[in-house]
Amino acid sequence: MNDPRIYYTSLAEERRARATFLQRKYDRLAIVRLVVFFGLVAGLILAWSHSSLVGLISSLILVPLAAYGVRLHLAVGGRATEARVQALLAEGELRALAHDFGHYPDGAAFSQAGHPYAVDLDIFGPFSLYQFLNRTVTAVGAQRLADHLSEPAEHGESARRRIAGKALAEHPDWCLEFRTLGDDLQDDPAYARRLLQWVDRAPRASGTDVRIMRWLAPLLTLTGLWFCFTQSPWQLGLLFFVPAFVMLRRYSEIASEEHAYTAAAGKMLGGYARLLDRVEHRYPGPVSGASRATGRLAYLVSQLDVRYNPFVFLLEISGLWSLQWLYQLDRWRDRHRGDLERWIDELADVDARVSWATLRFNRPTWTEPELTDAPVLEGRGMGHPLLAPDGRVTNDISIHTDGHIHLVTGSNMAGKSTWLRTVGINVVLARAGGPVCALHLRTAALQIWTSMRTQDDLSESTSSFYAELKRLKAIIEAVSTPGDAVFFLLDEILKGTNSRDRHTGSRALIRQLIREKGAGIIATHDLELADLEREAGSRVENYAMEVQTQAGELVFDYKLHRGVSRSFNATALMARMGIKIDPQDIKLTHD
Repeated sequence: MNDPRIYYTSLAEERRARATFLQRKYDRLAIVRLVVFFGLVAGLILAWSHSSLVGLISSLILVPLAAYGVRLHLAVGGRATEARVQALLAEGELRALAHDFGHYPDGAAFSQAGHPYAVDLDIFGPFSLYQFLNRTVTAVGAQRLADHLSEPAEHGESARRRIAGKALAEHPDWCLEFRTLGDDLQDDPAYARRLLQWVDRAPRASGTDVRIMRWLAPLLTLTGLWFCFTQSPWQLGLLFFVPAFVMLRRYSEIASEEHAYTAAAGKMLGGYARLLDRVEHRYPGPVSGASRATGRLAYLVSQLDVRYNPFVFLLEISGLWSLQWLYQLDRWRDRHRGDLERWIDELADVDARVSWATLRFNRPTWTEPELTDAPVLEGRGMGHPLLAPDGRVTNDISIHTDGHIHLVTGSNMAGKSTWLRTVGINVVLARAGGPVCALHLRTAALQIWTSMRTQDDLSESTSSFYAELKRLKAIIEAVSTPGDAVFFLLDEILKGTNSRDRHTGSRALIRQLIREKGAGIIATHDLELADLEREAGSRVENYAMEVQTQAGELVFDYKLHRGVSRSFNATALMARMGIKIDPQDIKLTHD
């Protein structure tokens, strides 16, 4: 596989040079095009001045040639834009490889306050896993990627996504071309929803009267015009326009209603057609014929947009313009009623898959997790994906997930919270169907629950302590409910009360979670909880993250060790902030 940095650097340089070359060519051809235009006008004037026959023949030859030349000129501009976009995409990936990914959408709109883990694990929002991963170009793809990260998949579905993502990762060029096609797409989830509502509606203009008048209206118009200009009294010729007026009056409201469903989606459909065409070439089965049909729908919708033209009345009265296209839309809807949702669903899948494939290509040292039915979570060399690789510290984990707890003690800033997030975020990646930031990961189907950032809620008059109790209650209920095994990540539980109540409540909570076969990691400063490991039949294991003092400076290695923490740094940190600590108080506290 190509080295991603070399690949993107080479691609950015080549596409930037190509864009410059094509843009210069486009600019030169623009001057030629202008000269040719004036020459064409002059030539046609001379041809028509010579004779009508010469003028007609010249027009039939020169006008199509000129139109073809314009198309070639615009194609050069399109290729220049495409090369420029691909250069920017490659440069964006180089920034991402340097761990600067703030230029990608962060998915903050997908965040849910009560979600089991999304807030605590930084799944959405600035500097989030979603932002790190996201390369989607459609609104439906962005939603699908968010679903992958927030809704754990069954093992079978995870395996299917993993196989598809690994296969696509071997084709980074295809992924970039797909993203290039969707670069200027401005869609919205509401557009897709309204389209799906529209396609399920009954036909609106498919009656016998419509089928007859579609063909009769132009004939009546020609007859009426002939009568008005050749017969007397000419006013009788207006009677031939009455049937069109009647039909327009009957279907005017229907046309407006149908247009409201489809108008905003017109440009989106054109973009979807281009993307689906690309998908068809790689995955022809699920979306066979989708690009052509979607492009046709985009065209039909665009014809309804003509209703906003001030001169559309002439088209309406002479040919029932809106009714003609309503009829065509009905025919499209009848033909593809069961297809549109499937096509959009497949497009969303592929769009999200591009993000997973890009992640695999960009991070070749990440590994594919092993999903198992055994109640275990085993990881080796596991690191936090959102930490830069050159500063990332990795650790191992091995825990049974049927009623076992790792109790992690340690001083402030030793890395306990980061370790909890490291475990949680990698399990989320595994269940979503992605690779993991680890040398090895073997996991059961775990539902992550966290309690790490509980805050007070003034709108509900809820204190932070009560908010935490509500969160713990939700976790207990999840553990007690049949389904996927719950793996909880708790950071400094019951921190909003006094030390005695906190210790008593924490011991009771740990015992209850174990009885309910819950498993997880609890980070705490309460060293007395470590005594639980020594109880008969205990399912608590003690781990620690220590801090060392070297030359008066605190040194953190962020490594996980077996046992109970014996280092303290809070007093040292307070002393640095100017709080004068009595050495005797330090001795009494540690004793």
